[in-house]
This record gives sequence, C-alpha cells and structure tokens, in this order.
Amino acid sequence: MSNQNESYPTRRTPAEREMTNSLAILRRDMTTVMKDVADIKAKTSNTPVSAVLQSQPMALVHAVAPVSMEMNVAGSSTMASDAKSVNKTKAYRLLREHLWDPKFKSKHLAEIQANNGKPRWNTAVNFNQSPNTELTENLVAYLERNFVGAGLRKSDVRDFVYTNFTSRKRAANKSQAKKKSDNARNRRSSREKEHLKRRKTAYQSNKTAIDDEMKRDCSGLIIEEAMSVGESDDGTSPHVSYSGLRLRRPGWRSDEYNHFITLVDNKVVADLGLNSHQLLSRAFGETVEGPVPDAIASQFPQWALRNGP
Repeated sequence: MSNQNESYPTRRTPAEREMTNSLAILRRDMTTVMKDVADIKAKTSNTPVSAVLQSQPMALVHAVAPVSMEMNVAGSSTMASDAKSVNKTKAYRLLREHLWDPKFKSKHLAEIQANNGKPRWNTAVNFNQSPNTELTENLVAYLERNFVGAGLRKSDVRDFVYTNFTSRKRAANKSQAKKKSDNARNRRSSREKEHLKRRKTAYQSNKTAIDDEMKRDCSGLIIEEAMSVGESDDGTSPHVSYSGLRLRRPGWRSDEYNHFITLVDNKVVADLGLNSHQLLSRAFGETVEGPVPDAIASQFPQWALRNGP
C-alpha cells in the first residue's frame, strides 16, 4: 500500500527552472570567490588587504547580493508574464468554444444545430451597443467562473471578450467585402460571356455586310481572348459615373480590328430591336497594354494586330 503522506515533486515552469539554474550558478561562483579570498588571506596575512577582509567579512556578500535580488525580480516578472500568457490562451479557447462559429462544418445535423444554437456577436453594431452589451456581461461572467483563483482583474477579462469581438467583426467585414467582390466578378463574367454569344450570332447573321464593310473575311475573329473587359457602375468600379460599361480595351488590337468590333456591336443592337434597352451602353475607358495572347498570335491576321504578333 502506498504511503498517503508521500509527497511527489511538482512540475516546475520554465521560469522556475531558469531561476533555479541561475541560483545554482551563483552559488558555485560564490564558492569560487570565497575560496579565492581564503587564498589571498593566506598569502597576504601581514598586508592591509587581510585587515580589510577581516574587518569587513561581509563586504563581498553585500557586493553580490544585488545580483541575486535582480535575478529574483527578473524571475518573478517572467513567471507573471508566463501566467498572463497562459490565461489569455485559455480565455480565447473558451470563448471560441462557447460562441457560434461561422466557419463550422459537420456532416452531423445535431452538431450543426448545436453550433447554430450558441450565442453570437452582432457585427453590424458596435461593441457597446445592444445586444452586444448583454452578451459581453454574460461572457465576462462565464470567464470569471472558469478563472476562479487565477487572480485576474475584471478589466483583463473584459479585454479578452473585446478582443474576441473585434476579431469576429474584422472577419465578418472581410467576408462581406470578399462576397461583394466575388459577386461583381461573377456578374461581369456572365455579362461578357452573354455579349460574346450575341456578337457571334450578329456576325453570322450579317457576315456579308460586315465583310464588305471591312473588305476582308473576318471569320474566326470573335473570340473571348480578344474582347474588351467592361466595368459597370454597380459600385464595383470607382471610375464609372454613368449608367453603362467602361471598357478596358487590349492595347495589342489594331484600329481596324476595333472598327470591326464596333460594326458587330451595331448589328447586335439592330438585331435586338426594341429589346436593345436590356443592354448596358458600352463606352471606351482605357487601353490596357500587354503582350498578344498566344491564342491570338497563332490565328489572327496581321491587320488585326497593332504591332504584329
């Protein structure tokens, strides 16, 4: 049977181990110094040095004592810093587990419902506004119950809660901005693909007239890589101030090719007739310089390229 009074060594923190090692080094150095003092006394028994050492035997200890005190203060400060770091990590973990997780995923309905039932911040209002003020008080009380005896001030606990709120609000704002950007990009892509189809149809329906105007066969020249990119005035571009599209035109396109595209777009509007109002107006915005895409260089005629392939 084990002895119930038997004591077991407790696990020391890194700071405590560091302080113990420092004290051991100091003790060893003290022993070396005292040995050197004894040697000096033996060799200088009739000199003033001996008299000084004999009259002031604690002088050396007093000189070394501040070093020991400084080590104790530094050790205590390190231990306090470690404790605060541990408490902070624990608080953030508890808050993450207690609050609703917007990124939570599971194949189990019960787990999803459990996450949805957790309290959550309202990131649309400020920290000091309802319902966040009520949630803050509940979270402070929740953390205090989990830190009994830890010596945490209430202001520290509130700081943990506030940091969690700002983190969630920042993530929510970033998510909204990304969602808005993704939606705008998807709308732009869908719009350009639809207009590309209209251009191809318009050219095939009016091929003879367009080729006569251009004085050459323009078959195969309406491809996605050659099209301009349009920015709309739906709030996705700060440069647009009218109701329509501001076109960003590839710089490698020749004036003749740009004229060809204009003829095709005019036929698109004519073919739509009364339904042409569904198209956003298209106006030149800027030229975007860059190399000729491989798909263009390999199949476009020289006249369509401004400076050649």
